[in-house]
Amino acid sequence: MTESLTRLLLRLSEAGEPAILWGRQVKPYLGRDFNRLFARGVLIEEAAATEWDVCADCECELDVRPIQTIDGRLIAACPYDRNGDTSLDRDDVRTFLINPAAVVREIAAASGFTDEPSPIASGVWQLGITPGKRMLFLALSKPAVLQAGLVPTLRSVAKAWPISLLTPAMPAADHARFADAGIYAVPITDTLAPNTGGQSFALRLDDLTPRPTAEPVLILAKARQSITLDGHETTLPQRSFELLWLLSEVIAGGGGIVTRRQIEQRLWGAQVVSKTAAADAVRDLRGQLAGSAGRPSRSGLIETRQGKGYILALTADAIQLVA
Repeated sequence: MTESLTRLLLRLSEAGEPAILWGRQVKPYLGRDFNRLFARGVLIEEAAATEWDVCADCECELDVRPIQTIDGRLIAACPYDRNGDTSLDRDDVRTFLINPAAVVREIAAASGFTDEPSPIASGVWQLGITPGKRMLFLALSKPAVLQAGLVPTLRSVAKAWPISLLTPAMPAADHARFADAGIYAVPITDTLAPNTGGQSFALRLDDLTPRPTAEPVLILAKARQSITLDGHETTLPQRSFELLWLLSEVIAGGGGIVTRRQIEQRLWGAQVVSKTAAADAVRDLRGQLAGSAGRPSRSGLIETRQGKGYILALTADAIQLVA
């Protein structure tokens, strides 16, 4: 079965710019859908090709064959054997540049996002808020999704919103890197809706919210004042436990950032405390979450949002609170 034009364009975009669609690839798709994308600037026609691949079993040692006009016909001529010549037509030698910004606009519009996608890093766009209350970002190419500093950039733009990131096809280890940072990364081709109503770039928005994990990453048991983190149970001092409970219940309730004032009220009530009391309590908790025998460090689980407060880098379905 021939892959859809949508999937072909997304696959060709994975390596980064420039992404080229050759005429020989586009011939099966010529028609209404192709013309619509061409008219909307998704495909930009470039100069016709002047070179063609060599024969698979040729020993001419050429990298390419020149395209010649012979007796009014386009021929990719073999320098050794005329029986190896390839006859071409005008559609074969057409070339099209894939416009990534226009592809992203098509995806956003077809999926019901009303605002113009915003570029937030090289090759990465912000699409908007999903029905599942997550901030959605899209990276079409592998260089874009693997660029340095992308995770903090996503967090800065998303603020307190949980993050979903559409990516090209990637190894599981790369997806795991985002999962460790509390970001739900999913291949864009896994979320494409059936091609109905001409909206071939539409996404299945329900697939942009992670499904509940089999086991929560963090379990807090208030009666025992114990936590189970990554399958390892331990206890915390009362103040640190209360702080972790506060950070967790805000995420579990659909919130995000916990302010220093909220921390002070939860831990000390009306008692007057120093200006650094909240920061000191967070520092202590981070130290207690650092790795120990048989357990990896989770000190980075609590993130600082400069000038605003702190946020727990877990999604709501990764947390279980037990009274």
